[in-house]
Amino acid sequence: MMKTHEIARRVVVLALLAALCKVLPAQKPDCGEVDAMAKMSRAISSKELTAEKAKAGDSYRAQVIYAVKLAELYPEDRNTAVRLLNLIPRNDEEYLKLTTLGDQLCGTESYSEMKTLGQIMGRLPRDLTRAVLLAPDRIPEYVAYSITSVQDLHSDYAMQMQKVCRAKHSQFIKAVMELPEEKRDQFLKYIFDPEGCNALTLPEGE
Repeated sequence: MMKTHEIARRVVVLALLAALCKVLPAQKPDCGEVDAMAKMSRAISSKELTAEKAKAGDSYRAQVIYAVKLAELYPEDRNTAVRLLNLIPRNDEEYLKLTTLGDQLCGTESYSEMKTLGQIMGRLPRDLTRAVLLAPDRIPEYVAYSITSVQDLHSDYAMQMQKVCRAKHSQFIKAVMELPEEKRDQFLKYIFDPEGCNALTLPEGE
């Protein structure tokens, strides 16, 4: 039988998808931007990444892909970590832009391009976790975003948080306690046990 919090997650996801239908049509990227973003997501050097970023422009999606790839190219650099953490979605609109990275955004992209872009979203929990360990002063934003991130049934964000909880336990606990009461209750009941550093919400299939 499906757990209550899994049913609640599905309801939230459906609500977000309904909102998506209203938000995205006016913000559909052109195919040149999508092509450049796909090339950014496959870049193997900062030079290549920067060149494609110039073509992709400064949309939220393009900024996130650039920051993710830069953080992956320089995983020990605090400045690139902070750049990525600065792009944690601040609202449903930004979150929906990330969850649709693997969709057909302009109508002509290939399956390979959609898959490559979609993998950015899949890696984001891991990359944000690595970033926040380099910049632990950003743990409050990182913890707060978990409530949104786990709405994706495939997100392993709660599992990734175990690393931060164990490495920066006192700061992690403080961030949880500083959440607004309703969100804190949701976090503690459905998402994560900060005392034992255990994930309560697992990706679908786990």
